[in-house]
Amino acid sequence: MKNKFNLEIISNRRPDIKNPQETVTRTYCLFPKDNAVTSSLYSAEVYEPHIFQFIIENKIDITSTTVIDIGGNNGQLAIEFAHLVGDEGRVITFEPQRIIFQQLCGNVFINGLDNVWAFNIAIGDENGVTNIEKPDYFSKGPLNLGNVHVGLETSSEPVIINTLDSFNLENVSIIKIDVQGFEKKVLLGALETIKKNKPIIFIEIENSQLELYGDNENSILEILIKYGYSFTRFNEGRPYHTESGFCLDFVAIPNDFVNIKKWKTIFD
Repeated sequence: MKNKFNLEIISNRRPDIKNPQETVTRTYCLFPKDNAVTSSLYSAEVYEPHIFQFIIENKIDITSTTVIDIGGNNGQLAIEFAHLVGDEGRVITFEPQRIIFQQLCGNVFINGLDNVWAFNIAIGDENGVTNIEKPDYFSKGPLNLGNVHVGLETSSEPVIINTLDSFNLENVSIIKIDVQGFEKKVLLGALETIKKNKPIIFIEIENSQLELYGDNENSILEILIKYGYSFTRFNEGRPYHTESGFCLDFVAIPNDFVNIKKWKTIFD
């Protein structure tokens, strides 16, 4: 083969997100030119650490539960969630890019985890076949392998699409959604799962991505309100290198739980 990916296997040691006084080692097969999710691993950091800080600081015990990871990328978050749910829990991760899905599986395997189930499908509001953008994985320049889109005319590779509800998942404690503007369709196809399990939802909301699908930030927040959730943006007031200047990540909590004492400082 003349064309081979530029890959690198690294191992890093860093403080454990659950027990910072202890260190953990993670091993990954990476695209070194990927300047988004991958870059944090080269710095021995966790991508989007505020998600895990929220879980730990609020003493949210997800042991033996199911975590759903929609937009799994290279598997970094799925691997961290796998350690938090433990041997009796499971992580269900969905990654629509065929090549990145293979990378995700390799990273789960190389870290010796058997509580992660990975699926090479897109999650949306229908069951069938759609398409997914295919980046230049052979590029010698910088890449953002997470910035791909489902179902747009520029997409170039077929992929199965299913609703989350079609999986009939139970005991779900967390749903994480990072799908580059496809969030509305994910939420519409996840209504029954959300109603049944009332999970915490971590969701990335970025107007420039949503506009590609004719949506906007308010349309996503309105769905969360309709589903009976309260929400807040992470790191409000802190400047970010994003188009809006804000952190793009939100946490949403079922209204049934917001009045519990431990949430009051978050939603006051």
